[in-house]
Amino acid sequence: MGTFLQKELGVAMSGVKWDVGNYKLWQSTEPDVILFTAKQPSLAKGQNGRYQMAASQFRQQEDETYKITGGSAVFTITSAVQHDAAGFAALKEQWLSEMAGVGPRPPRNPRFIPLNTQKGTAQVLINPLSGTPDAAHNDVNIGTPGGTNSFLMQLTPLGAQEWVQGIREQTAVPAGVKMMYEYLRMLPTVGAEVKVHAERIWTHFSASLGMKSGFLFGSSAQIDAAWERMKREGDVEVRFIGTGLAPELESIRQEMVNTFIDQVQQRVFDALFAPAPEVADADAGDGGGGLLGGAKFAAKFKRVEEIIDIDQKVSFEGWTWLKASMDADMTTLFSELDETYVTEVNTEMSFPATVVVDADPQLETTAISWTASEGKSPETPVFGADGGVARYIVTSARSNEVEISWRAQVNFAPASWPVVTTSGTATVGGGGNQVVIKPSSWIGRHMIYLFVRDEAGEVVFDPASPLLANSRLVANVSYEGPHLPRPISESAQISPFDPLEFSYPLSPEHAVGIAKFSAFGAIGGRMVRATEQEINFDEEGIFIVASPSSIQLVSQDAVFPESDKFLANLREHGAHPRFDTPLAGGPESESSIRPNVSRSDNRIDGVVTAVEYSAEGAALLVDTGHGHERVLLRSAELAGAFDDSRKRVVVELDAQHYADSIRVQL
Repeated sequence: MGTFLQKELGVAMSGVKWDVGNYKLWQSTEPDVILFTAKQPSLAKGQNGRYQMAASQFRQQEDETYKITGGSAVFTITSAVQHDAAGFAALKEQWLSEMAGVGPRPPRNPRFIPLNTQKGTAQVLINPLSGTPDAAHNDVNIGTPGGTNSFLMQLTPLGAQEWVQGIREQTAVPAGVKMMYEYLRMLPTVGAEVKVHAERIWTHFSASLGMKSGFLFGSSAQIDAAWERMKREGDVEVRFIGTGLAPELESIRQEMVNTFIDQVQQRVFDALFAPAPEVADADAGDGGGGLLGGAKFAAKFKRVEEIIDIDQKVSFEGWTWLKASMDADMTTLFSELDETYVTEVNTEMSFPATVVVDADPQLETTAISWTASEGKSPETPVFGADGGVARYIVTSARSNEVEISWRAQVNFAPASWPVVTTSGTATVGGGGNQVVIKPSSWIGRHMIYLFVRDEAGEVVFDPASPLLANSRLVANVSYEGPHLPRPISESAQISPFDPLEFSYPLSPEHAVGIAKFSAFGAIGGRMVRATEQEINFDEEGIFIVASPSSIQLVSQDAVFPESDKFLANLREHGAHPRFDTPLAGGPESESSIRPNVSRSDNRIDGVVTAVEYSAEGAALLVDTGHGHERVLLRSAELAGAFDDSRKRVVVELDAQHYADSIRVQL
């Protein structure tokens, strides 16, 4: 039976970590627990041991030959360890041996637990000329990266050739996957200013990366290596601000310096680089791809003059969700596939249909009844907590008219949660052949953190302090809604080093429910109690701030003295780094990290990243540094001038928002 109020572990304040093979390992806030995560995602395996991947190439007969008209693919990625008990035991022994070799020595007989992560997003990096990912899964919140995430791809004729040939012949597949996520770490209350001069950025990247169409080009591993060299050689300036680092934390000064630099790197990456999944030109070398090389990216600048200094001020307030990422190129992901993962489909006679169920820690089973109006017998797949993909071939001479109907029964692990029933019907022409079920959409989640302050108002982080040694606090949570026969509630002990996750079932009909929390216990041997307070659905983190004389619940609706800046920062920023306006300029903090590109009502300034040809005409996709803009062209011939390389342009728009003039900046 599952629980909906459970303890979560984070990385210790010391930041002790080990890099072992394809894994990162951290010391947790509990001395005998090591947290782990993969450095790169991999293809997930089903219960039958086969990879969860299938590609289809669509063919249509013309005269006496077949023409490739497109294709589709569905694949599932994971960052979890895919071993049985014996394999995982062997992996842990390998970790312990290598950890002892590189240092520091790990604790004796530790437990290994997956790193606590949240807000995972995954994105397929692919040239639009090769295909497009389904919007339901691309670049959206996928929940815990340690679970699985499935992608549905629509491939162009070119993309179908690239993917099928890559799988069959083990050749390059010009695409990749990037996952962003946040992991929980205990940090002191401290801030710093991080600065990198443009000339140093240019010097390191131009020495480490190849060149493609005039732009620096390379893999994520090469880019990370350049950042590491900048850190080692002191080319990234870090200055602690305010009261600085407390004297008792002086031993972790260098680790804190590295943490500040890493968070700024994650923040500015998308402003400096864009996905470049095309096969590299000869002058770009191998781009550093392959095992642990990662996906490929191109710089958004051609000259040092197009970069300005990075100048960021960052602050932490105790428990903090830090940003991290992982990626892999499709060539590496598909390296163990063979022809059995490819299907050739004659579109006059058949088409693929897919059912995708996303994973969730609170999911138990998803039972589905699936039927097609013709061309395929009914199916009743059942998925476990890890979700999965089912794929069927439907035979029909009128494929767009085939109607797909489905009904799903979603069971969650906590016994007090109701069973969710959902269904749908659509023709293939209306997208009915792609069924996506996301159990996380019916779950509300909040993290609950405890901070203990002494009588002087200072947060206590030392677990050996007398104040914390004489403190015991219990958190109470409850949720009620019209879809529940009775309110659900639970209680659990909470400590400053073990936050809690509170999850509850939302109404499938979107009826509004009410979530509440409260706390009581002893701080420094003195009893304190906080009355019940409501939680807004969109609050990621809520806080209990206690001292021997008082206790304060901090949420969006909390009331407390304006003079208490610590409480104000918790409410405004939650458990996330605070990026203040940079000292060197700009009303927006990211203005000091972006190339000089922008969008106004009648002008678009940026870099052409793709050319689009459709029945409506031609268009340019322009990266403005704030997102992508689609520029309509009145002449398809004009588009031909941009389909061979990335060019920096200034586009003036006419009254109908078509390109009136395009100035190419050399």
